[in-house]
Amino acid sequence: MNDTGYRVVGSVSDWQGWCAAAQPQIAAECDWVELRVDALPAHISPAELLAQRPACPVLLTVRHESEGGCRAMAESERLALARELLPLATALDWETAQLDHARELVEAARAAGVTVIASNHDFERTPELSVLLKRERRARELGADIVKFAYRLQRAEDIMTGIELLRRASEPMAVMGMGPLGAVSRLLYVQHGSCLIYGYLGSTPTAPGQWSAALCKQALQSLTVGV
Repeated sequence: MNDTGYRVVGSVSDWQGWCAAAQPQIAAECDWVELRVDALPAHISPAELLAQRPACPVLLTVRHESEGGCRAMAESERLALARELLPLATALDWETAQLDHARELVEAARAAGVTVIASNHDFERTPELSVLLKRERRARELGADIVKFAYRLQRAEDIMTGIELLRRASEPMAVMGMGPLGAVSRLLYVQHGSCLIYGYLGSTPTAPGQWSAALCKQALQSLTVGV
């Protein structure tokens, strides 16, 4: 982590954004660059991606279609793609629900010193706290270094679920809300110990309720963050 206890992740979902991430000024906008491989056209090869070296460490994500991935892939293809691109990565994001089928990938990531993030997404609602805690336990059992939760906030009371989740966490966790209440919740969750906050680079958000990475960083720098 940086000296504030959290990292600002700038998400890239197009080829132009990935190329632009090599510019030195990107380091002023985010701490990690997330490469959303699933959002890129299929014709862009791993070799082309590997040839680009961003100005910040890379969080590698090849999102499953069931949790917001932009294109459908066979699981064997997705695993092979992630494995081929692993040399780019400082961190790897894989869904908790799919981790059991990715044990070799997780082992390869850990052997390479890559941080494993187990992610959980609910685009319709905020799950019950007991459900989230069960998912966290499973993610830890499967080798996650960081457990990430992103869910839709339907009402203000839902924000408290994430605060309680963070309060109970004894290992690194990232929590973020989606939807109209999402932006405000992301700042609040960092103040309560969330170790990652996601924004976008360029002009295209990669999740509902997402701010630009630069705006996230500016907002957090203006707050006294109690982590």
